[in-house]
Amino acid sequence: MQEAPEHQSSNSEKAHAEPLKSPIPEQVEAISDNISKMYDRFKESEQYDELQDTVTKVKEYIKKNPVQSMLMSLGAGMFLGLLFRKD
Repeated sequence: MQEAPEHQSSNSEKAHAEPLKSPIPEQVEAISDNISKMYDRFKESEQYDELQDTVTKVKEYIKKNPVQSMLMSLGAGMFLGLLFRKD
């Protein structure tokens, strides 16, 4: 059986074979960490609790008044559509 000839790799090929250090730059990681810390602080704040209460109230209102909620959504959508339409 015939053997394949051995190929000696050059330094440039070895450099390409090494894995990259990090696909995400360090700056992006730092920004991500800062955003995570800020979000954690927000979740512990009173504003987060107030926001959760408001979300609960809105959901209850929609369940109690589905037709009125649908009409308000339709009106808001039409308003935004007219506001942002392209001529």
